[in-house]
Amino acid sequence: MEYMVENADSETCANSRTYLKSVKDLDFVVCLFVVSRVFAILKPYIEMLQSKTCDSIQCYDNIQEVALHLVNLKYNDNKIDELANDLKIFSDDNDITLEIPRTNKFKTVIDYLKCIYEKFIDTTLLQLEKRFSRHQQIAVNIINLLPSTVVDTKSSDVIDVFTFYLSDLPSNNYDVVIGEFEMWQQKWKKIPERERPTNIVNTLKALVSVKAFHPNLNCLFEIFAVLPVRVATAERSFSAMKRIKTTLRNSINDKHLSDLAMIHIHRDISTNLNVENIINMFCKIKRRIKFTD
Repeated sequence: MEYMVENADSETCANSRTYLKSVKDLDFVVCLFVVSRVFAILKPYIEMLQSKTCDSIQCYDNIQEVALHLVNLKYNDNKIDELANDLKIFSDDNDITLEIPRTNKFKTVIDYLKCIYEKFIDTTLLQLEKRFSRHQQIAVNIINLLPSTVVDTKSSDVIDVFTFYLSDLPSNNYDVVIGEFEMWQQKWKKIPERERPTNIVNTLKALVSVKAFHPNLNCLFEIFAVLPVRVATAERSFSAMKRIKTTLRNSINDKHLSDLAMIHIHRDISTNLNVENIINMFCKIKRRIKFTD
């Protein structure tokens, strides 16, 4: 932009000067540093949430940890000093003068940085709380019903789960559900610890032969197994649609569009396909276009 300010035409020069001033503005630089630092902490968790192998228990435990870490950062003066020092080095290296405007209520850049830092962390924590609702907090307690943990679980640890999902269970009698829970405990007390399933999938497999005796618990595990942690897969389909159905492909039929979308979304599978075999298959298909009468 500095080059375009000096060498471009008058219109480009004016636009470049405006953008350059905005980039070097105190508000932009400070917010950039704060967002960069907080999102650097969240990045591994965001990637974990988008993975297909992430389950609700693992997800909620990790989010609880990152929320606690953000709370600690908010009141950590050493982190503020470290951020202020990095901001000063960045501004010196890029010839940016950070000055508080006269209309700003803050006296120093550090005070302004601290305020933005705390507000952004508060906003992030609020959004995490909204995203992981009370419903999900209750659902996570189903971990106490897994064979690996149910032996030491008290009925008070899972009472919220039973109460919340009572209307979805085969039996809406609370006493029946508690009785089933107690029999479930007795079943796994007889099994060696190393042979007790530790996740939902293996627990459902163990229930296949005895689910008639534990219909309510089987229903709870099935509900928990299908609870979505994220909607990344669905969002990817919308993004893929924009890339596939371009102006040149505007008249594409539904089947062809669906096939292209599947190939694009599941490209980890499509890249391993044998292209030669696919070409041979197409060659054997009779063409519907008649070149001659």
